[in-house]
Amino acid sequence: MFTIIGERINMTRKKIREEIWARNADFVAREAQKQVKAGATHIDLNAGGDPSKEVGDMVWLTETVSQITELPFVFDSANPAALKEGLERCNRPGTIINSITGEQDRLERIVPLVQEYNTGVVALTMDDSGMPEDFEGRVTITRNLAKKLQDAGIALDRVYFDHLVRPASTNPGQAPHILDAIRTTRTEFPEAHIVLGLSNISFGVPRRNNLNRAFLAMLVAAGCDGMIIDPCEPGMMNTLVSARAVLGLDEYCMAYLTAYRGGKLE
Repeated sequence: MFTIIGERINMTRKKIREEIWARNADFVAREAQKQVKAGATHIDLNAGGDPSKEVGDMVWLTETVSQITELPFVFDSANPAALKEGLERCNRPGTIINSITGEQDRLERIVPLVQEYNTGVVALTMDDSGMPEDFEGRVTITRNLAKKLQDAGIALDRVYFDHLVRPASTNPGQAPHILDAIRTTRTEFPEAHIVLGLSNISFGVPRRNNLNRAFLAMLVAAGCDGMIIDPCEPGMMNTLVSARAVLGLDEYCMAYLTAYRGGKLE
């Protein structure tokens, strides 16, 4: 199954932040329902609008959205207290923590939650030396993270590696490094998942949808089996199911045909 993490409920976005602080449950419900209808398999919950309010906001978000959908959540925070409050209220099969890195402090604070609640985990390929700029840096951190997580008793089929998409406008030449790192990870750790935050690629350019959709097809071809996206973005799900059909990842194009019949390829 391809993992589609709907990213819209994210308090780093001004409109979302304001509505959540106003405790507008109807607004949040609509945001969740739109993503479910578009084809999300998971709903990301990011309560990071203000660190001093994050725990309370995560509690409210979890309780509110859990009444709207039965999909599993991706709890998106570096704050263990916020993660724990969310997990205590809704830890469904398929739940994912987003995220850990190779940074020792973050591993020590968040891996115990992955163990305790038996969740999946997004693993960002950065460490205490920073964010890698090349293929080798990404792959080295991937290997290190794989070993540390396995040593902690976390099977790699619960791990979602994220090779950190950088903007094409400010980091030219990054995309080939990312694609190569994905291919290598898929070969070396076939049981692991690979999921990336797609929209970073188009930051700072007009008509961002053009870059998002082009890169999405490349990522699927390289071996991604998941994506953190806005599934409501025009043409996004169309591009995803079309790419998987072309690559033979959708046997007999059944998912493509189902999406067509459901009116999702408009």
